Amino acid sequence: MVRRVVFCGSILIAVILLSGFDSFAPGFERAMERAKAYASAINYDFREPEKIYRFLREEIRSEISETAFCEAFAKERSYPYITPLYIFYPELTVAPDRSEAVAVFKRAARLEGMTYSVKFVYENGDYFADDWRQFADGSYLEKFENIPYSLSWYYDVAD
Repeated sequence: MVRRVVFCGSILIAVILLSGFDSFAPGFERAMERAKAYASAINYDFREPEKIYRFLREEIRSEISETAFCEAFAKERSYPYITPLYIFYPELTVAPDRSEAVAVFKRAARLEGMTYSVKFVYENGDYFADDWRQFADGSYLEKFENIPYSLSWYYDVAD
């Protein structure tokens, strides 16, 4: 009797897993959960950018490896005033067909009202961020070519 219950339970679990139980229904609630989790990864896991990488759309992940993304993220963070990242309180708009959503985050910055918009696309059973494309194409490096910053602004530097 016990073997039959265990066997039936195993079959039930297999059927649930094979039926796509790991997928989430698209909609406002799930998109908001993902937007908040994404913000949390950016805000608190920036020393582990692989956690941010896991939120990216499949298309972006196919264009840049996790290792390359992590290296680019570290380079980007080496000059924090270029892209200040602490995002919170997303306002979310979901497309009528629920295939995508746009989160507009408030951004912690010196200027009030700065925002950071991220499109989330429903694919492979969940919402993924369409963000950081500039890492894949290398265009983020252009910021470092003309940085309007000098230590002499803050310190008496002898020439």
